[in-house]
Amino acid sequence: MTDLTKIPGIGKNMAQHLQNIGYTTIASLAGQDPEEIYLRDCAYQGCYVDRCVLYAYRLAVHYADNGGDLPPDKQNWWNWKD
Repeated sequence: MTDLTKIPGIGKNMAQHLQNIGYTTIASLAGQDPEEIYLRDCAYQGCYVDRCVLYAYRLAVHYADNGGDLPPDKQNWWNWKD
């Protein structure tokens, strides 16, 4: 079991993606570059993953960096798109 699923937008599937590339806890995401996490996930899967995954990683890293606080207008992964 992982605490990653406490992050909004990170369910069991996304938590498994993160675990597969070495991020096993919320704390392990702190200070990381979401773009790098996304690229590592793409490399692990051997293909480019949908960019929505990048948006979820942006939310997850912000969540980790800020003790679980998210801005009111950034509560969902789609609020983190380009």
